[in-house]
Amino acid sequence: MFLIQSKLDPRTRQRGKLAEIGARLREVRDSRGISLDTIARETSIPLRFLEAIEAGDLDSLPEPVTVRWLISRFANYLSIDGEEISRRFPTGEGFSRKLPKIPRLLPDIHIRPIHLYFLYLLLVIGSVQAVSRVLEKSALQSNRLPPPSLPIEQARTRSNPVRPVATNAPASGQVVVEIKAKEDCWIRVVADGKTEFEGLLGRGTQRVWQADKALTVRAGNAGGVYIAVNNADAKKLGEPGKVQEVTYTANR
Repeated sequence: MFLIQSKLDPRTRQRGKLAEIGARLREVRDSRGISLDTIARETSIPLRFLEAIEAGDLDSLPEPVTVRWLISRFANYLSIDGEEISRRFPTGEGFSRKLPKIPRLLPDIHIRPIHLYFLYLLLVIGSVQAVSRVLEKSALQSNRLPPPSLPIEQARTRSNPVRPVATNAPASGQVVVEIKAKEDCWIRVVADGKTEFEGLLGRGTQRVWQADKALTVRAGNAGGVYIAVNNADAKKLGEPGKVQEVTYTANR
């Protein structure tokens, strides 16, 4: 009897699967040198939940359906198939139908309203997952497109070595852009149609690029990047946590 009950215990299965999934996510994250703080900031997942997932600490996480969504978003950020890996975590649905005599053991509980509540919760979580996948796919597709030519505007996130450029006054007909990372930030720099840099700039990093015609800067966390164009005062590229792309053209 004890063995049968252990097999049916959803909490036991959830703890085991969470430990397995958390170890896998931690291994991938460590191999890529990404901190939990960075993932928390860019995915809006509370840091304590990310730590609990990696540690397999089920008691520190919300209800199982939400845990599955958190796993999916965590994995997608690490370029793992979030939908596939999150399905490994059991939500516990179906176990209550297999347990006998629930109405007699809990006579004051009305099962039907609870089922309706969980159905509503599942619909909400499913909608959030669907919207999240659409936004992530759109972001990936936009990154593959050639950089668009945007009008000049005031500056509103491990990659290849960057070619530094001296911060002297720009030659006539050139545009010089100095980028200062106040926070860890993914950026891409395209000078005259050629990608000069694409990767993560660590907090406190300062780089300078120049172009003869136009230079485009795309940042994944625009609020953590400050831009100075042609030795002018540095200004924030955009809002924190927002993707922003700006093109600067040379004065002719």
